[in-house]
Amino acid sequence: MGEANADGSIYINDGITPGSELEKQLINHEMRHATDIKISPNKLSYTDDYVRYDGVTYPRETINGKDMIQVDGKWKEAGSHDFPWENDANNGNH
Repeated sequence: MGEANADGSIYINDGITPGSELEKQLINHEMRHATDIKISPNKLSYTDDYVRYDGVTYPRETINGKDMIQVDGKWKEAGSHDFPWENDANNGNH
């Protein structure tokens, strides 16, 4: 639904209603990622091939047209709440 980039920009899916509570939550969530990326690349960084979070590198590939990241030996779609960086951006709340 959203994405943060290393340059500090964030993108929100255009299906999200502007000004809605969901949009506010998504912006807050993506700003947390953008802050982590900008302030401390050791905390969070990513490329097309990996996500690196707190010094651990997680492989990243496009599988069957989906952006997939491997964590604990399992491939999961990007944005999953099972990733530690997503849990961190949600303050531990799903």
